[in-house]
Amino acid sequence: MPAVFDYTALLVALGDQRARFDVDHIERCDSTNSVLLARASQGAPSGSVLVCDEQTAGRGRRGRSWRSGNASSSLTFSLLWRLAPGCSSAGLSLAVGLAVAQALESLNVPAVGLKWPNDIWLFGRKLGGVLIEVESDEAGLGLIIGIGLNLRRDTARDAGIDQAFVSLDEALPELTREQVLGTILSQLAQCLDHFARAGFAALRQDWAARNALYGLPVTVSSESGSHTGRCGHTNAEGALELLTACGARVLITSGDLSLRLALAAEI
Repeated sequence: MPAVFDYTALLVALGDQRARFDVDHIERCDSTNSVLLARASQGAPSGSVLVCDEQTAGRGRRGRSWRSGNASSSLTFSLLWRLAPGCSSAGLSLAVGLAVAQALESLNVPAVGLKWPNDIWLFGRKLGGVLIEVESDEAGLGLIIGIGLNLRRDTARDAGIDQAFVSLDEALPELTREQVLGTILSQLAQCLDHFARAGFAALRQDWAARNALYGLPVTVSSESGSHTGRCGHTNAEGALELLTACGARVLITSGDLSLRLALAAEI
């Protein structure tokens, strides 16, 4: 039996931001980002949201798949948001992650953290992530913001995950998908408005307060090599500062990178 999507509960959670969103719920698709990107090319307005019970080809960073589970175990959605011409997208994935963290905190979820550049952590493990795709035209930047969160354990999905992770019910089992979605969308609207006016620089301190790896030994890897050092703060554009053993400060920009806790042999 298909999951029931409670639009009334969603509208309550959206509060005074409800008029800014047009939410469409579907049972199944390959990727909410792909479907919404196609809709954007056909003129879908800013604030269009696609939430899906099950993705068959969900995507993460670096070409990884995102295992979405089903409607009871996952929240999987994409938001189309447009920035005016001249707005920079530098630091955008960090701003979105911050909005998700703040939304969860407003629901009394404890111990929410952020891992640069796009992971949401809970109790020191991955709760979800952000994938943003950008389309630019004469009207400005069209952002497809994909967000996935683990709501509850799912045996079939969990068997294919190769990293430590957590689900939201380990903190607050009573939260519903619609309540979480509406709260995140409402916070995203406020955070993205702030971002459009002042960029990531205005949100930098709030992100730093939730930096889950700050001060810890980490390794940042890419196809061109790797850097190991202590995780620092970000700059005004969202680049991560790495403090190496020799005292150098290396700025890491977002891209095809991975960030993990360093092994003892690397320090």
